[in-house]
Amino acid sequence: MLQAKLIKLEEKRANSDPLPPGCAPYTTSNHFKIQPSGSKPKAKRWDDRFSIEALNQIPSPLRMAARAPGMPRLITLGTARPAPQYFPWETLATTAEWNYGVSKDNDTKKEALMSSTREEEGYPLNVAMNYGYSAGSPQALRFVTEHMELIHDPPYDDWECCMTAGTTSAFEIAFRIFCNRGDYVLFENHTYSGTMATAKAQGLNVIAVDIDEFGLDPNDLESKLRNWDESKGTKPSLLYTIPTGQNPTGTTQNLARRKAIYQIAEEHDLYIIEDDPYYFIQLGENNYDASAPKVPQATPDALLARLPVSYLSLDVSGRVLRMDTTSKILAPGLRCGWVTGSSQVISKFISQTEVGVLSPSGPSQLMVYKLLDETWGHEGFISWLSYLSSEYRDRRNILLEACNRHVPSDICEWNIPTTGMFFWVKVSVPKHPDAKMDRSPEELRLFYSEVEDNIFTTACENGVLVSKGSWFAASKEQAPQVCFRMTFAAAPENDLTEAIERFAAAVRKEFRLV
Repeated sequence: MLQAKLIKLEEKRANSDPLPPGCAPYTTSNHFKIQPSGSKPKAKRWDDRFSIEALNQIPSPLRMAARAPGMPRLITLGTARPAPQYFPWETLATTAEWNYGVSKDNDTKKEALMSSTREEEGYPLNVAMNYGYSAGSPQALRFVTEHMELIHDPPYDDWECCMTAGTTSAFEIAFRIFCNRGDYVLFENHTYSGTMATAKAQGLNVIAVDIDEFGLDPNDLESKLRNWDESKGTKPSLLYTIPTGQNPTGTTQNLARRKAIYQIAEEHDLYIIEDDPYYFIQLGENNYDASAPKVPQATPDALLARLPVSYLSLDVSGRVLRMDTTSKILAPGLRCGWVTGSSQVISKFISQTEVGVLSPSGPSQLMVYKLLDETWGHEGFISWLSYLSSEYRDRRNILLEACNRHVPSDICEWNIPTTGMFFWVKVSVPKHPDAKMDRSPEELRLFYSEVEDNIFTTACENGVLVSKGSWFAASKEQAPQVCFRMTFAAAPENDLTEAIERFAAAVRKEFRLV
């Protein structure tokens, strides 16, 4: 299956024009798609949903000038780019594991040396070190466009990608495109705190939608939209969701759930921001058996078969802006990712980028290109993602076994994540020795907060840091609960069991079980 797609991709590259040379050349995903233009229906237009800022935002004249066809030997006096001979770097060289890539020469070496020089043909260092085009370099954009078509294949014609300076920057731009101050935005009732902080900084109001063990609850979503009180303001038209390995709860929406939510979006004309940084970290089903033999690393085709169907893959009308990032699958310090959506939305995204971050880091894009395109290729990249999944699966299993052994199961319960990096541990406060459930709502909320804070503080004193669930709460009005987010991604593998023992001791102390 993958090989057949890769053959078509190679044929497309072989028959395509060379990548545009020079600094900050105009480029677009339309240059790199495998399927010909016009083979699918067009996306819906979103003119009535753009914010006042987005409607007033015009492309940079200097950037527009770069789109004009260049003369064979164009001498530019128009753009104030520094002359590359005054950049102090002559070479950028890195090494990486080779055996995740596919060597065309049956090479058996363990490491690949990736170097870039000032005047090389592929992606010259003097280009990467200069100002770049806001949609990204042709080299990086070509790879991610091919990647998105291989994995997601959006079912409408006019989709494009745009490189980003990471997802945090991306959703800040997305809110500016679709929201005016005072607007309401739909979030999962526990979600990534950074996104909520960004929304609130822009004067947006957060509406919390219930989640359960399968993620966002479509019944609650539909109810909130159907019963919206217009006296509060305009009905929400934007939904932000983390559908896979959700942060912080670790839940993953199944296909039926995604289809139901997308159908609601169609009926209520919702636009969806699909934030999916954990998509490729596939941990396997939640039927973990400590006595079972270790599961081997999956083949590329096997990994692809396990991947959830994304909202982008379901999107027949162009109402999804999907966000991907290198942060969880390569390195967060790259500050490099990409968004995929309809051409109209991506055009607005590029215009916002031109007056904000300007473009993703050139050296970061260069490193990504050298690794993913020149060294590993698409098959090697997928092999790397399979390796990552296998490694994180082992870490999940260690943490799970430690929870089963040490955390009091009569007080706590936890999910077994099938994707991503997080455990979500719920603490049964009614079993606390000081619990008095006949307290007033405010007294009860204060008591829950004290229990959470006591466990957190004692855990820190014991030498382990966990995240309070209240940090991720989208609304202070929802029923009080005590939860903790734990990740098995950060700590050394041989410290995971001890970390759980320290957390368990904090729970036992708070509930006077010691």
